[in-house]
Amino acid sequence: MSSWEEDARQFLLDQEEDDDELFLVIVPAVLAAMQEEKRAVHTSSLTGAMKIKEVLEGHEIWSKVEFRMEQDIFRAIVAFLRAEDLLRDTRGVTVEEQFGMFMYMISHNATNQDLQKWFQHSGETIHRKINEVFDIIPALTSRFVKLPSSVQTHIKIVTDSRFMPFFQVDIKPKNF
Repeated sequence: MSSWEEDARQFLLDQEEDDDELFLVIVPAVLAAMQEEKRAVHTSSLTGAMKIKEVLEGHEIWSKVEFRMEQDIFRAIVAFLRAEDLLRDTRGVTVEEQFGMFMYMISHNATNQDLQKWFQHSGETIHRKINEVFDIIPALTSRFVKLPSSVQTHIKIVTDSRFMPFFQVDIKPKNF
C-alpha cells in the first residue's frame, strides 16, 4: 500500500506530464498566430477629414443626412469651438472631424465600430475624441441653455384653456 506522500508525488508527476502535453499544443498555435500577416482595417481611399470636407462642400442635403444640421450651422459651431478653445486640432484629427464624429454618432445612433469605418480611425482615437466633445458640454450648457422661469407660466399654457386649469394653484388655509 502506498503512502500519502507517494500518492501526492505521483499526482504531481501526472499533472506535470499533462502540463507538458498542453504546452506542446499551445506554443505552436501561439507562434502561428504571431507570425500571421496583419491586414489593415482602415483601407478607404477617403480619410475622415476628407469625408467631412466632401459632405460640407457637397449638396446641402448631405450635411442634413449625415449630421442632422445645415452646412453653415456646422461651420459656425466649429468656428465657435475653435475660437473659445474648447476643441483643438490634433495631429491626426481636426475640430471639424471631432465635431463630425460626435454629430454622426448621435444622429445615427452609431457604434464605435461604425465610427471607425466612417472616419478611418482606431477605436481608441474615436473613443477619446467623442469623450472630449462630451467633456465640453457643461461649458456650452451654461452659455446656451436658458432655464425656464419657475415664477411665470409659459404664454402658450396661460392662453390655452385646455392646459391652464392644471397650472392654477388654489391656496386655502387649513382649519385646525
